[in-house]
Amino acid sequence: MVRDYQSIVGMEARGQFLDMVGSLPDHVAACVGGGCNAMGLFAGFIDDEDVTLHGVEPHGTGEELGQHAATMTYGSDGTMHGFKSVMLQDDAGEPAPVHSVASGLDYPSVGPEHAFLKSIGKVNYHAASDDATMKAFYALSRYEGIIPALESAHAVAWAMDVAPDMKGQSILLNLSGRGDKDIDYVAATFGHGEDYAL
Repeated sequence: MVRDYQSIVGMEARGQFLDMVGSLPDHVAACVGGGCNAMGLFAGFIDDEDVTLHGVEPHGTGEELGQHAATMTYGSDGTMHGFKSVMLQDDAGEPAPVHSVASGLDYPSVGPEHAFLKSIGKVNYHAASDDATMKAFYALSRYEGIIPALESAHAVAWAMDVAPDMKGQSILLNLSGRGDKDIDYVAATFGHGEDYAL
């Protein structure tokens, strides 16, 4: 249901990109927690064979359970909130503790459509660490004047990492929210971001 509401973002992004560039993007990326904003964006491109879709989830501070919320990277089949999907779980099959610098991605499962799309190879999933995310947050804020939500900054971090190897290709990123809500937390926790300068 939320994907259907969010699909307007994907349809509008598709139309705007075609108007501005004259072609579809080579790559489309969005952050993934529960996954609705990514599914909304992907809806505009899901049938395009020449567009590669990427979901970027939180790798947090490490690989151990409780240090990340990278469900698609480390999760396994499970049932949560009444739906079967991929989830991070403990030995008893209970939802595992998770961590992300972005509170909106702090979730131990993902919508079942994401699980399906991964299983058929339609979407590539990646994970961005807290450090890479904060570097992306400060970089986009400083150089473009756009303060992204910390959730969205995960997708920015992925793009910053791969773009140097994608010369001549285009990447469309979904900034699913503004960083206004995160400013107080970022300032109190990371200051002016001196440790995250490019």
